[in-house]
Amino acid sequence: MALLCLAALIWWVRSRRERIVGRSPGRSHTKVVALLEEEGYEVLGARPRLTVQMEIDGTTYPFDLSCDLLAKKHGLLFLVKVRRDAGKGRLQSKQWRSSLLRDVLAFRTNGIVVVNPEKEKLQEVRFRM
Repeated sequence: MALLCLAALIWWVRSRRERIVGRSPGRSHTKVVALLEEEGYEVLGARPRLTVQMEIDGTTYPFDLSCDLLAKKHGLLFLVKVRRDAGKGRLQSKQWRSSLLRDVLAFRTNGIVVVNPEKEKLQEVRFRM
């Protein structure tokens, strides 16, 4: 029984990682990667993408969700969003909340790190349910 549970856990961890497709960070993310690494995050990839399938009345509609970076800290997995709006709008606003929650649930990460490269500021966002 323990062996079966261990095999299921290994399969679950692997399937979780294989669902997220990304590439190595490019020069456009150099400043953001440096900020993350200063705070103890390990950047795993850029532009992580996840294909989601929505079904409406038996017809499937696939679409992709993506983010800026994927990072890890203390064994926890985080999506990284770079703020390009010059810091306008609070993360508590309905627009940000909905977007961040959707991404955390879809990618099954522990949270999201929102980076404002202009202010050199990081904000770690987690949801509890």
